[in-house]
Amino acid sequence: MANTPLEGPQRGTGIWRAFGPGLLFAGAAVGVSHIVQSTRGGATFGTSAIVIVLVSCGVKWPAFRFGPLYAAATGESLLAGYRRQGAWVLSVFAALTCGILFTTLAAVTVVSAGLLINLAGLSPILESVGVASADHAAVVSLALIILSAVILGSGGYPWLDRLMKIVMPVLMLATIAATIIALTGMSSEQLTLIPVITTSSEVSFTAAMVGWMPAPIDIAVWSSLWALARARVTKRPPECRSVLLDFDVGYVATLLLAMCFVVLGTSIMYGSEEEFSGSAAGFAAQVVELYTRTLGDWSWPIIALAAFLAMFSTTITCMDGFPRTVAALLSEARPGQGDGPEGSKRNYWIVFVIGSLGAMMILVFTLGRTGVSFTYLVDFVTITSFVAAPLLAFFNHRAVHSPEVPENLRPSRFISVWSWVGIVIMGTFACGYVLMRLGIMGG
Repeated sequence: MANTPLEGPQRGTGIWRAFGPGLLFAGAAVGVSHIVQSTRGGATFGTSAIVIVLVSCGVKWPAFRFGPLYAAATGESLLAGYRRQGAWVLSVFAALTCGILFTTLAAVTVVSAGLLINLAGLSPILESVGVASADHAAVVSLALIILSAVILGSGGYPWLDRLMKIVMPVLMLATIAATIIALTGMSSEQLTLIPVITTSSEVSFTAAMVGWMPAPIDIAVWSSLWALARARVTKRPPECRSVLLDFDVGYVATLLLAMCFVVLGTSIMYGSEEEFSGSAAGFAAQVVELYTRTLGDWSWPIIALAAFLAMFSTTITCMDGFPRTVAALLSEARPGQGDGPEGSKRNYWIVFVIGSLGAMMILVFTLGRTGVSFTYLVDFVTITSFVAAPLLAFFNHRAVHSPEVPENLRPSRFISVWSWVGIVIMGTFACGYVLMRLGIMGG
């Protein structure tokens, strides 16, 4: 069975003992969807954006949960469940994955770059060596991609994981503290209950916010692959109850943090004339300022470092997740090649390089040359995930109710109904949004 970089037999094993797939899910989720979209949601709709967060996380929960459940119940990745539904299902997922691979990597990397530029004050340094201001984010993004490759290839991720065990609690505690302080200073006008969505731009932003709240549904496949990798390294088969508990804890944490970021965005931006910057560095500076305005200037270095490391952890997770998924897809498409359910290391690195090059081209020729804002890039990829969500949720539902899953390990009737309700809700809104964009429905 092939080993991909995060869990080679002599290196990287510590991460899987200390950091379960549920926490890896949280690491992938607490990034663009929280730091960018939740904050913008509070600025746009006030505290009523929490309703959007709750509904989105609620309807998606079964679809995400089915990924680790399928792996624990069958010992195979969710991609095997897709293949058994027909080659067309695997082909659709492959097309969706390839369709968002480059833009997703570009989005998460440029947000990390913006936070690092703000944290280290890199703009004057870059300008002193002749880098144009429009290219700052792209240059720093390239450096982060190279660093990600070194970390994943050298087995250094356990070191980052141990550091994140300190940083993430600091970020979470600081976020909760800032949220409590922000709530005490908010006006009654900011404490909205129901989001009022009237314009087409507000509809589009809502779709973008929901698309990655708390994450795109294709991460359910990543979760199933992470569960298998952890089981192989620990030499213990995944047990459904512990796997699902691990996932649920991570999921609840992402939900709480998203609500906190909504409140922070509301406290500073909602009802004011202040707007978020269209550049990654400018936006990052504003996000960090959300904390320092409430906690005090003393907190700036702690929060700036914690926010960057949290976002960089998301970047590394995505830099691993996409190559891992495509390598596994190739293995499922050619089951007789002997690559194993997680695919070959060679394919992993080929996809890593191609994905990195594609992301850099987007950052250089789209953000750097056309003046397109990074928030436009974020909205594009998140809206794509919003439209694809109901189809992927349907695939996941069929997989965990298939004969390969023992009957006693299948979802309860309650969760099955919950899943169907979520699929219908997501499908209805996705179809409505597409029709609106086509001009068939008013918006």
